[in-house]
Amino acid sequence: MMTSFYPIHVNIEGRKCLVVGGGKTAERKVKTLLRYGGKVVVVSPAATERIKSISQKKKILWHERTYKVSDLNCAFLVISATDSESLNKEIGKEARKRRILINVVDSLEDCDFISPSLVERGHLRLSISTEGLAPLLSKKIRQDLEKKFGNEYREYTQLIAKVRSAILKNKKYSEKEKRKKLDHLLSLNIIDKLKRGEKVYYKTILKQLGVSG
Repeated sequence: MMTSFYPIHVNIEGRKCLVVGGGKTAERKVKTLLRYGGKVVVVSPAATERIKSISQKKKILWHERTYKVSDLNCAFLVISATDSESLNKEIGKEARKRRILINVVDSLEDCDFISPSLVERGHLRLSISTEGLAPLLSKKIRQDLEKKFGNEYREYTQLIAKVRSAILKNKKYSEKEKRKKLDHLLSLNIIDKLKRGEKVYYKTILKQLGVSG
């Protein structure tokens, strides 16, 4: 029976994220972990120029040597991306024994979690996964979504969040009235205006919804 993964977003801010390996795959993982605030530690006797550069800037800790079991100490999650299948499996086995979340690149059966394809527009994040079965399909869907959801969705998400907060905090309205206004909010042509490069103001949206102070 094939493993099915529970979709979840995890807070890694300030937590030790161990990456074993120093190649291109490891480099991609390092950059993503850093983007989400992980405290990244890389273990590998060799590394890409990009990993070396990031290490020199003190953004990550790079141990320029082979993996030791003690590298797992205090790790919140581990990504094993070496070119040795046996080493990857060894790391996966030890991580699981310690109840540390493990991702072994290109070995689904050794993973506790997998990394989906992502479309990121500020706080809007769309995750696409085929649970490792068809990564090319995930990539194609991601590319399609990137065309559909442009950079204007960054501002759109922020505006929706700000207006939503104002509606929910307004004590003049009942819960039913709040839900009605929130439904109306999404029907406004805000995104079309943003796509055209027009400026959309928070107070104008409130006025359109009939939200008073």
